[in-house]
Amino acid sequence: MDKLEHYRACIQTLLENHSQFKSQNIENELFFDLVRDRYQLMRVGWKGLKRIYHTVMHFDIKDGQIWLQQNTTDIDVGQELLEMGIPKEDIVLGLHPPYKRPYTGYGVA
Repeated sequence: MDKLEHYRACIQTLLENHSQFKSQNIENELFFDLVRDRYQLMRVGWKGLKRIYHTVMHFDIKDGQIWLQQNTTDIDVGQELLEMGIPKEDIVLGLHPPYKRPYTGYGVA
């Protein structure tokens, strides 16, 4: 398996694992765009009279690196990617501003 296919498989596995959260009237929706390399886990539904519609996690693959664009959980998904064999320099915390990225210990774009 080449690098890009490995990164795609890792992201999909990670999102599928985190989509196991179950709640009444709230669905987990997975979006895998293999052409543009965009991957998301969203929660959609209702909690009482309140509409639930938000992105839980969002990853992109750009220039051979995995970009974490959104993570609204307390889970260290960067660490999960490391455990899947992704090198630190290939994980970019896009949810941090560019000036902070050199201090994260992960990749810088």
